[in-house]
Amino acid sequence: MKKVKTGDSSGRSPSSGDQAGQPSNKQKILASKDKLERGSNKAQTNNVTGNLNELKKRLADDLPIDAKRINDMKNAIANGEYQVDAESIANKMIDFESSLKKK
Repeated sequence: MKKVKTGDSSGRSPSSGDQAGQPSNKQKILASKDKLERGSNKAQTNNVTGNLNELKKRLADDLPIDAKRINDMKNAIANGEYQVDAESIANKMIDFESSLKKK
């Protein structure tokens, strides 16, 4: 009669988790950690999204938008009629640079 070996040769006890497809304690801990990290990332993403939406709302409330002026500029650009005032732009750039140096 042949002897039948039970268990494996790794020396692990059957309670280590690999028996019958059961995850080991280490696998369970790693899976829990991964799940927590994903949940934390999701919460952070939701928080950032909420902050961005709040910022958009505040900016929309604070900045008046002249839709007619915007449409007039779009049309002028599309028709090749928009005139760039290079001197005015250059002066504003110089003023802006000067204001940065003062701070």
